[in-house]
Amino acid sequence: MTSDIGSGIRSTSTAWDDEETPRRQEQLKLAGFFVGVGLYGIDIMRIKEVIQAAPYPIRPVPHAPAIIEGVITLRGVVIPVIDLRKRFNVEADEEWVPFNKLIIVSVKGRIVGLKVDRVLGELRVGADEVRPAPSMLSKSVGGEGEEFFSGVCKVGDDVVFVVHLEGLIVTGKRSG
Repeated sequence: MTSDIGSGIRSTSTAWDDEETPRRQEQLKLAGFFVGVGLYGIDIMRIKEVIQAAPYPIRPVPHAPAIIEGVITLRGVVIPVIDLRKRFNVEADEEWVPFNKLIIVSVKGRIVGLKVDRVLGELRVGADEVRPAPSMLSKSVGGEGEEFFSGVCKVGDDVVFVVHLEGLIVTGKRSG
């Protein structure tokens, strides 16, 4: 009998072999939602919960920043609500009002409700498919303040704007 030790092709993996095998693509999980006809997404891990808006009356707050529509009380906690239609300068569609949702998120250590027209659900996007938001789209209304969008990607035939939550809550001017 002859020994095969030291002869033939090595069967152990090398660094080059690892490069040939396809790497598992990192996926982003976004919660997809509509504001008007626009499709948006936020990191699903930032969401505390999603609730129907109708049962929670939004109470206006005098001298609140213009971006705050008012507050709701959810299980004894007062939560400021930002209407993303107003924030994104989109006209309200009365047809969708009964279906409006509040996405409760954590932003800068605060709990905030984002009022949206409807929630689509989870969107899975490859991390390399998200492109930086074009500079003319990334700034808030009027070109001042934080960036609203951190990126943009495609899901099927739709373009999804990835929302930068910290950019949404920059208050700016106060309303009367």
